[in-house]
Amino acid sequence: MIELQDLSFSYDNSKTILNHISLSFGAQKQRVIGIMGHNGSGKSTLFLNLVGILKPTSGQILVDNHPIKYNKKGLRQLRRKIGIVFQDSDQQIFYSIVKDDVAFALRNLKLPEEQIEKRVEKVLKQLDIWPLRDKPIQYLSGGQKKRVAIAGILVLNSEWLLLDEPTAGLDPDGRQRMMILIKQLVANGQKVILSSHDMDFMYEACDYFYLLGKGHIIKEGTKDVVFDDEEVLKANKLNQPWLIKLHQKLGLPLCNNSQELFALRDHIHVDNL
Repeated sequence: MIELQDLSFSYDNSKTILNHISLSFGAQKQRVIGIMGHNGSGKSTLFLNLVGILKPTSGQILVDNHPIKYNKKGLRQLRRKIGIVFQDSDQQIFYSIVKDDVAFALRNLKLPEEQIEKRVEKVLKQLDIWPLRDKPIQYLSGGQKKRVAIAGILVLNSEWLLLDEPTAGLDPDGRQRMMILIKQLVANGQKVILSSHDMDFMYEACDYFYLLGKGHIIKEGTKDVVFDDEEVLKANKLNQPWLIKLHQKLGLPLCNNSQELFALRDHIHVDNL
């Protein structure tokens, strides 16, 4: 469980980015949590607070009922619990060869080499990039780099994975692969907090949402609750997912994804719309 208690953050005294936010991540059935908001709403700042890169101006963050400690030992423990994959994967790739980069954090922890090799092999196979283990990073696609960055977090056995704009720079095939990967991770017990401007992707990937605007939580809930108010979304420069639009405008059943909708095609009669 991650709990934010009256958290505020500002880079200086003139502008507050996060303003007295109280919320909890990890309640029952919250396996993939979506953080929505326009540019400048505070999403990335919130993520950086969650992993201790930034420290709240006031309030606190509790992980499993314990406040974050900002000393070297406390932050090391935190980042083994919560890992972040940045929008630009190049920001967290340090080595030129895939397997060396994924092993980087484990070698910093001075784990036995045999254990490092086993962990790296396991996570590379889990993410379907084992064949790339000896490949130079510079020859990878954007989607492959994101998987390498994710592998570098999962190899630590982090309970929580923060994905900041995971579909940024991906083509449609890469986007679909990312969706499949997230679902596979969740099926294996991974907890995910996801931030994206891609509302259709968020709608399908997440099961609980927080809408962040002007430093506040404007709305929270399941997809049928958060996406029902088109005006609130427009006011925050976001679009309704297309499945919500079909549901509201055409009276079609509310489906979680396109596969569910297409499975209903034999029962939907246009004349009745």
